[in-house]
Amino acid sequence: MTRRVLIADAGPLIALARIEALDLLRQLFGRVCITTTVRDEILPAKANFADVELLIRALTEGWIDVVELPTSDFMPLNPGVDAGEASSINVASQWREAGDVVLIVMDDRAGRMEAKSRGLALIGSAAVIGLAKSKGLVPAARPLLEQMVASGYFIGPLVVSEVLANVNE
Repeated sequence: MTRRVLIADAGPLIALARIEALDLLRQLFGRVCITTTVRDEILPAKANFADVELLIRALTEGWIDVVELPTSDFMPLNPGVDAGEASSINVASQWREAGDVVLIVMDDRAGRMEAKSRGLALIGSAAVIGLAKSKGLVPAARPLLEQMVASGYFIGPLVVSEVLANVNE
């Protein structure tokens, strides 16, 4: 049986938590999977952002599943790919090979390029907000995108413009 799986990197989880929009992932996709590496990046011992409690609550509620990293000889082609991104791409690649339909939520350019080079489907934080607007989960995308940028999370102006154009804002 084919599973539809969303795998998230740390950056989008942190960005959405900062603007109290983390629950959009649950509303749009149901369950979210993260690797143990990504979990270790977002838990309090390493967390350096204020809204970590939203992430802890999501893990406690069980709609974010932590998955063990499968053993493999996976090595990213791009040296700029961090450990969390590499672990997400590794799991996504293995699950796709097993027949699952996999989507990765990732914002970092190096990670996105790596995932694309491996033929993996991607969505970024800004596109998640745009999708939430198009599904009627939020009244407008612009305030959330502006809040995300104001919180210190980098989203390129071109990406913001494209998302807003796609949702007629």
